[in-house]
Amino acid sequence: PLMNPLTESYANVMLALCLWREARGESFEGQLAIAHVIRSRAKDKRWPDTIPGVILQRWQFSSFNANDPNATKFPDESKADWMSCCRAAVSAMADPTSGANHYHTTAVHPKWADTSKITARIGNHVFYRL
Repeated sequence: PLMNPLTESYANVMLALCLWREARGESFEGQLAIAHVIRSRAKDKRWPDTIPGVILQRWQFSSFNANDPNATKFPDESKADWMSCCRAAVSAMADPTSGANHYHTTAVHPKWADTSKITARIGNHVFYRL
């Protein structure tokens, strides 16, 4: 089936914004890894079946929570970090997380984090398939 270009464009912009808010200081590989987590969730029946649905699901991506300081930040389109996030959002490169559907920064250790389920460590993030 053909993809509606407006829907696809919206999904790509939402994904790039999420990457920018969550991982603008990470390498391209780190940004790509988070993009794949979101894509993996959209393919899993436990989450909404669209990228925007996954991103906007309550309490899933902290940068979209009302109490998060990143929730009101938007990128400068002329900056390299935004361009990197846009490239990661539309990239067809292989998944460096081996199908992860969760991640967190190395600065925290959430209750759900099961170390036996780690699939990758990239930059300041740990990835899991739960």
